[in-house]
Amino acid sequence: MTPLTALETGRYALVFPGAGSHLPAMARRLCRTFPAAVEVLERAEKAVGLDLARLCRAGTAPELAPPEISHPAVVATALAGSTALRAHLGERLAPPAFVGGHSLGHFAALVAAGSVAFEDALTLVARRARLMAEQSRRRPALMASIGGVAPARVAQWCADCPPAAGVAVTGCLNGPQQTVVSGDERAVRWVTDRAAQASTEQEPVHVRELTAGVASHSPLMDPVQEELAPALAALGPAAPTAPVLLNTTGRPSTDPGELGTDLLRQLSAPVRWNDAMRAVLDSGVETVVDTGPGQVLCKAAALHPDAVPIALNFMQPLERVVPLP
Repeated sequence: MTPLTALETGRYALVFPGAGSHLPAMARRLCRTFPAAVEVLERAEKAVGLDLARLCRAGTAPELAPPEISHPAVVATALAGSTALRAHLGERLAPPAFVGGHSLGHFAALVAAGSVAFEDALTLVARRARLMAEQSRRRPALMASIGGVAPARVAQWCADCPPAAGVAVTGCLNGPQQTVVSGDERAVRWVTDRAAQASTEQEPVHVRELTAGVASHSPLMDPVQEELAPALAALGPAAPTAPVLLNTTGRPSTDPGELGTDLLRQLSAPVRWNDAMRAVLDSGVETVVDTGPGQVLCKAAALHPDAVPIALNFMQPLERVVPLP
């Protein structure tokens, strides 16, 4: 099945990346071709009071590094990507079979599914980012990706971490052998050292520190979760137009209460993205459309041999990724 056929028939999952996926000038190409993408960034800028229209089109890596900037910028750029796709295909674009957002991307997914208003989502994303950054300044935190080893082994390394080093937990289960560790900086580095020591030529273990700047999906976010609970409860998601993949369970849902609960719980609970991808693929849907920025979720989908990942906003213009006859 070609990308165009999948998009025309609704046989695809539309997914939105989370924190750490920001790139310099990440919306520049979209905005050059699609005025609708520019409008999305301008709406986001008004909602959060940041110079997002410029930052998303021309922001440098240092400018985008703080979570207070990168988080709303990623959500805005991701929604610009899905909006550009709609502008490109027009009435040919069928609604997706599933919508999902990895961690922070869950906000964008709910907007795309018509469950949460754009401005409400961006306002909460900005507040959430500020609180997470403040917590990380009080308690130095780190996230790191560990690939090539089963999640159960990574979880055991986390459990073995000396209490004096702090807390380290499996924060994201992204693939059969792709796990993100989150927690106190010293503790996460202790775990990544263990992972590096376990690497062999025959069975290499790949370790990479992430640029998220916070310890998402770990107990370090408990204070943030407590402070955000009233605002997230007031958000009151509506019924979505397509099943939304839940971060904390990995299963799809159309229940508004579950969608709101997931937004809150995922702050300190692990993201079960591998389970979410399996739910999509087991349903018979193979095409996974990553709105970008980048191709983080394409890479996660590619860990499953039966998936067909498509990156809308990475190396090629969207109109080449999904060419029209």
